[in-house]
Amino acid sequence: MAIQLMRAALRPLYRAANDAHPGLLIQRGFEEHSEENKEAKTAHLQRVCGIQPGDFYRYRNAYQRWRTATADPLRFRQLELALESRLFIGLTGGGMLETGCAISHSYGMPYIPGSSVKGVVRAHVGGSRFGHEHPEIINELFGVDADPDKEHPQGLSGLVTFHDAWWVPGSVDHPLVEEIVTTHHLDYYGNEGQTPATDFDSPIPNAQIAVQGRFLFVLKGPRSTPGWLDLAEKMLIAALSSRGIGAKTRTGYGLFDSELQKPAGPVCAWVNATIERLTQQNKTKPEEMLR
Repeated sequence: MAIQLMRAALRPLYRAANDAHPGLLIQRGFEEHSEENKEAKTAHLQRVCGIQPGDFYRYRNAYQRWRTATADPLRFRQLELALESRLFIGLTGGGMLETGCAISHSYGMPYIPGSSVKGVVRAHVGGSRFGHEHPEIINELFGVDADPDKEHPQGLSGLVTFHDAWWVPGSVDHPLVEEIVTTHHLDYYGNEGQTPATDFDSPIPNAQIAVQGRFLFVLKGPRSTPGWLDLAEKMLIAALSSRGIGAKTRTGYGLFDSELQKPAGPVCAWVNATIERLTQQNKTKPEEMLR
């Protein structure tokens, strides 16, 4: 039996839309849920993953504004890192679609929440030898929770702020990509372990939304002591390249390359669109048209 997820009056509007917000399609764009029609979910995910960061959301301009606003090396540290594997972030936000992704409400592109970045780095460093030998540095860097029985009853804010990581426009053609995760023991997980998992269980492919490309990570620290930013940068690279971030990191997802990427130059959507139009009109190469 199919479960209707969208009003009949809205269906033609969603079907006729040439461009749409990926987050809106994930949350509200799935028309109906049916156990018999698995192809409908796959087709919907393919539509979501096919959306490009166009000028409609002005994402490129917003990304350049963010880079410019955080360019002061005495207060900020910018790190552009490339994913070695695909990333699952915000999987539980899809509702009946049974998959989701952390999508910017304003611009419709994937991002990594700063709270997630800080949590991963703190967990990685706190469990290391350095964290056990220098707990006071960990507390200064990441902060301390309020505890009336300890030295800081009101808590202590960290010296370094971990901002949301922005997806780098142009790093790949499509930031969202369809990924297949195969569940081998459906009854075991569905019954909370009451049904034994055996080698005779049938694997069931499950379509998910993953992210690919590069991300811009931004750290903010005290201007008077830039050494804290240097330390936080090393911790961030170590955590993302060895531990990863997001879901399913134990199976290799969410790992980043430890080598910093060179940021691309400023992007102007109007200039790029004009060059592309003149290139097609004159049947020449973009480099020649730019000159």
